[in-house]
Amino acid sequence: MALTVSPSPACIGRTWWTPGWAALSGAALVLLAAEGCVESRGDSGPIPEQVADVVIDAGGALELDPGAGVGVAIAYDGAGRWQLTTACDTLLTQQVCEFDVLVSSDASGEELSDGAGVDLEAEDELSAPDPFALELQAVTDDDLDGMTFSASPGATVRVSVLFYDPAIDSQFNWTDDPRMLSWVGHGAVNWGAPTNPIDLTPDQP
Repeated sequence: MALTVSPSPACIGRTWWTPGWAALSGAALVLLAAEGCVESRGDSGPIPEQVADVVIDAGGALELDPGAGVGVAIAYDGAGRWQLTTACDTLLTQQVCEFDVLVSSDASGEELSDGAGVDLEAEDELSAPDPFALELQAVTDDDLDGMTFSASPGATVRVSVLFYDPAIDSQFNWTDDPRMLSWVGHGAVNWGAPTNPIDLTPDQP
């Protein structure tokens, strides 16, 4: 099932990022996308020839203000433990957000494990298309939805996000706009990614 959460360039009137997303202790929020082996709900088009590889700081975190902004944040807690959170601007737009997020391990073939939903409701779903990928489909409103999982300590994780905006001006399409992704790297909060999907490599195991 699909989840509502990220904004697209076509989502005129939706709030992309707001002051409601405040940085705490240099952390990184990252979304990882599965490499072609998993087919998502929407058509995000071909994966870019070059997927950006960025650094995510271990132990960092982002504080999200539920209902105040749209996006997906990824954090690496260290020791191979990851966390992903979706948020929507429902309090401003009175609309919900649908997200379809894919995370996958890097080319080393390390399996993902310990996948668990965080504050998910009946309409949300966390599944494992294969041992190397997890898919979160979430409908987010004035709350936060998310997931946690484990990979090999220090392993690169790829995150990909699709967002469905029900607003008329979005033409009811799914979008893969990279501005939906946030994380902390090199001690700074990164609002928006160079590509979607994106590869995130921890600065330490």
